Amino acid sequence: MSCNQNTPVESIGRLHAESESFYDIVPEDAILEKMGVDFQFTEGPVWHDKGYLLFSDIPANRIYKMDGRNIEVFREPSGNSNGLRVDREGAVIACEHGTRSVARYAQDGSKETIADNYKGARLNSPNDLCIASSGIIYFTDPPYGLKERNNDPAKEIPFSGVYMIRDGSVLLVDSTLSWPNGIALSPDEDYLYVANFEREGGSGEMGRQVFWVRYSLDERGNVTGRTTFFEAPDTDLPGGPDGMKVDKKGNLFVTGPGGILVINEAGTYLGRIELPVPATNLAFGQNEKELYITARSMVMKINLK
Repeated sequence: MSCNQNTPVESIGRLHAESESFYDIVPEDAILEKMGVDFQFTEGPVWHDKGYLLFSDIPANRIYKMDGRNIEVFREPSGNSNGLRVDREGAVIACEHGTRSVARYAQDGSKETIADNYKGARLNSPNDLCIASSGIIYFTDPPYGLKERNNDPAKEIPFSGVYMIRDGSVLLVDSTLSWPNGIALSPDEDYLYVANFEREGGSGEMGRQVFWVRYSLDERGNVTGRTTFFEAPDTDLPGGPDGMKVDKKGNLFVTGPGGILVINEAGTYLGRIELPVPATNLAFGQNEKELYITARSMVMKINLK
């Protein structure tokens, strides 16, 4: 199954700078363009070194491959995958809501379950992940994939955790965040960032406490400290902390109210890429020259400096 989405090039968003240094990262004349449309719910984009983008469509139970504007199914079923990464061997590592696991898809198509429990209790629904140069995998585990979220009778772990997989073992990083979501490492791997969307009540309504935390890491990848790195401006704009990526200079690109927020490594808000619909996740293209954005039924792209 494949399709070529020849969507006309048009700017579907705009840029909002809080600082002139924002335009040192995102060109002032950059165009946000549709690359693919009419999906069910896109998530988890990742650039593969072979020169194409992969992304999840969670309810469709598929991973798609985008090569230029040609889009075809890469894997089906996908375990209702969400976040994706590619390891050093070129295998795809996926957070799967459907199987409540972190899985590895080798290049020959075979699948291996990397983690599906913590101390014998089933994971909630692994959401997003990042991989350190040492091979350690960090991932978040909120209950988004469970039908009744925190009240689901199938929920076996009483908290929404941040975890690491090291030497085949699942180790707890943090059990105190309410709804951990996007996760990323700093370029030097001294810090781990996690997005949290505070939710109110058992029914899971969105609160407006929107923040990102930063963990200090030691040489073994263990957490040695935690601070609140950034809190989003008080606004009624749609969207919240979901996916994030960090560029080679340490700037954070995060989904947030109003679109993609750009924050420097000191925690200063530089500006945002405003989108027509709330973003779910994002990924850099080759050499960080492009930023691909998943947003509900769409995949978009904007050029960077």
